[in-house]
Amino acid sequence: MSSWQCDAVGVGPSQRRNLVTGGSWQRLTRGVFDTGTVPNGLHPFDVDRLRAAWSALLANRRAIAVGSCALVLHGVKGLPRRVVPEATFPHGTARRARDGIAFRQYAAGLETVEITGRTVATVRCALFQALPTLSRDHAVACLDNALNQGLIQVADIAVIRRGLANRRGSVQAIACLSLTDGRAESPPESHARLRLLDAGIAPDDLQRDFFDARGRFLGRADLAWHLGDDRWLIVEIDSQEFHGSERQVRRDATRQNGLVGEGRNIIMRFFPSHVTGGHLVGEVAQVLAREAWQPGRTLPPAARRR
Repeated sequence: MSSWQCDAVGVGPSQRRNLVTGGSWQRLTRGVFDTGTVPNGLHPFDVDRLRAAWSALLANRRAIAVGSCALVLHGVKGLPRRVVPEATFPHGTARRARDGIAFRQYAAGLETVEITGRTVATVRCALFQALPTLSRDHAVACLDNALNQGLIQVADIAVIRRGLANRRGSVQAIACLSLTDGRAESPPESHARLRLLDAGIAPDDLQRDFFDARGRFLGRADLAWHLGDDRWLIVEIDSQEFHGSERQVRRDATRQNGLVGEGRNIIMRFFPSHVTGGHLVGEVAQVLAREAWQPGRTLPPAARRR
């Protein structure tokens, strides 16, 4: 909350000082306060990201959210838990960093939209600003998620590539563009796909629907490998951050139980710690070797709901 917002609701300077001194509020930077109020149902990681994005915006009325902070405000998933508070000003006016807030000089080609009354870089523009600062896992996950949500289109990838040209870190960022797949439904799925790709056992299909002989929908597989004879290895990637609600857990269980019930598929379920810890690759490779899986097989056409 900014000082001018506080003034608008009758919380004056002396009250703000008392709230900070008493520990009820936290002063993030000059004129910006964390009141401790968190929307219901928001994951702690998202709270941290939103705090960073808004602390940069509220530091100055003319500030424009850019880079990772703009992606946060657009709802793009896949960013690291901690993002650097950053903003720019109209015409790229230079400002010194303060209290951990970076003020960038972006002027040429800055595309913006309005979100809750504040100016924010477009998703496309924010991506070519943010990608050079991200690891490969986070960069690909953000691109996948932006595509999956329809925040960008496949044609925008070429625009982002041009926007990355001559930026520091652009070589690594450009390499991430060819790894993007908008079918991924969560960042952990993107991370898993990258690990499997690196190991030479990339899945044959993503988000594949399965039906029984009567055309009844059984479920959708996050990652799938065709083992021949209408048999599949199916890998489900679960995450408390993205699949943490009771409703989502029930949905995952229902779709997985349907796939298991068919009897001919092999189902494996992993959590993000299995992805980062290396268990995913080792266990999937073992099954594929045992089942004599071969990459590049022609896949049977996806069945359709009858």
